[in-house]
Amino acid sequence: MKIISDLRATKRQIEWRFNNKHNSTTLSHKVKNSDIIKVGNESYGEIITESYENSHEGLQIGNYVSIASNVIFVLGGNHQLSTFTSYPLKSMFIKNSPEDDAQSKGTIIVEDEVWIGSNVIILSGVTLGKGSIIAAGSVVTKSVEPFSIVGGNPAKIIKFRLSENLIEKRKKIDLLKISKKDIIANIDLFYSELTETNLQEIINLEKE
Repeated sequence: MKIISDLRATKRQIEWRFNNKHNSTTLSHKVKNSDIIKVGNESYGEIITESYENSHEGLQIGNYVSIASNVIFVLGGNHQLSTFTSYPLKSMFIKNSPEDDAQSKGTIIVEDEVWIGSNVIILSGVTLGKGSIIAAGSVVTKSVEPFSIVGGNPAKIIKFRLSENLIEKRKKIDLLKISKKDIIANIDLFYSELTETNLQEIINLEKE
């Protein structure tokens, strides 16, 4: 059985790379259903999910997302809280019932340019806002604001990466609208501390 399981996992990984040439992500052997996972352009890292086959599970990852090692996306698995017991009686005694015994709070959404540190756990229904940074070892139970830095268990805001004014302007910039050629030609601009002046220079590189 293990050989068959490993072969199926390898097949899923090969299919994943074939269908995801627009990014550099890889699929963990743990992934049961890659059909509920969508990844945008240029993102990289290994995708590890814990899935329980609930119909509300899903994972959407945007463009230019950085995923460090051992990041786990928990797509479901929530037990009943308001009933007599949290123990999954139906699944253990009758038949597998993920809709009742392994509930999900919905799709995990990772917006563009998010950086997720090593050993982070992200729970179902959470949105990681554009440009946010998740500190290593964090457990993310609630949605994260754009361009914020969060950490801890549960993860809380440590600070914002940029001033409020810069954040509002930065949110509107789509890095995909700037060609790789222009990024390379202006690489020092992208590596300098962000100010109103160089932000406008980057905006001028965007293609409609």
